[in-house]
Amino acid sequence: MAGDPILSWLFVVRFGLNATALLAIGLALHAGLGILAPTDRRATLKWAGAAALGLLLFGAARLAVLNGQMTGGLADAFNPETFALTWLTLGDASLTLGIGAGAILVAALTGIRLVAVAGALGVASAFALTGHTQGLEHPGLAPAAVAGHVLIAGFWVAAPLTLWPRHALGDAVLLEHLKRFSAIAMAAIPVLVGLGVWLAWVLAGGPSGLLGTAYGKLLLAKLAVTLVAVALGALNHQIVTGMVEAAPARGRTWLARTLSTEAVVFLAAVLIVSAATTFTGAGEH
Repeated sequence: MAGDPILSWLFVVRFGLNATALLAIGLALHAGLGILAPTDRRATLKWAGAAALGLLLFGAARLAVLNGQMTGGLADAFNPETFALTWLTLGDASLTLGIGAGAILVAALTGIRLVAVAGALGVASAFALTGHTQGLEHPGLAPAAVAGHVLIAGFWVAAPLTLWPRHALGDAVLLEHLKRFSAIAMAAIPVLVGLGVWLAWVLAGGPSGLLGTAYGKLLLAKLAVTLVAVALGALNHQIVTGMVEAAPARGRTWLARTLSTEAVVFLAAVLIVSAATTFTGAGEH
């Protein structure tokens, strides 16, 4: 299976699905939880709606590519004879994903914050219904941990977009955004890291799996990237936010630098996760 050309397409689709899911979740949460000023919430919800629309497209593409994988090639991606089996594998997750993305689209059109938060929860829940945790002999709390991990990751991933120090955003408003984000992030990010460590341990099967398999090494790489992002987040919280308050021009420059670096780190994390779920898996070397 490692030499199957269709895996390249599956990687592209999974990367697109993961990226749009995280963006839709994060933008919806930032608008829905009141992190942003009222003047920015509606625009952010519209961007969340755009990400949700992309998520629906990538979700449909995933079904088609997996259907083609079952039949041996993309030429049969829309083969109705095998689609029933594909839907049996991904139906619940796809429906949940669609409902969550649909709720975010509704929030983008109506501006209802509670619907945005509900949509984010729905999209995150879809990840609990598919993936490697479903292959565990005793999944236990692992699927729920995945949903929580994705929800917090999405909240974090959206930060470079919503907290970007653009000129149209006043210093006082930017500072308020930073403080509101930090108030949630300070509690949520340690949970994200803890869930990531535990899930890596469970999915890889302990230290031997983490250190001795390609799958485990990818999970460790993702954890390492996450720790870099944690360090950048701590820098923003402990130093950069204070700089924005005391010396806005200098603080904005540093904030742009750290957020740009965070965006690159987040991109790397999504690429690693997409590769781990496409080219290898639990128990593979």
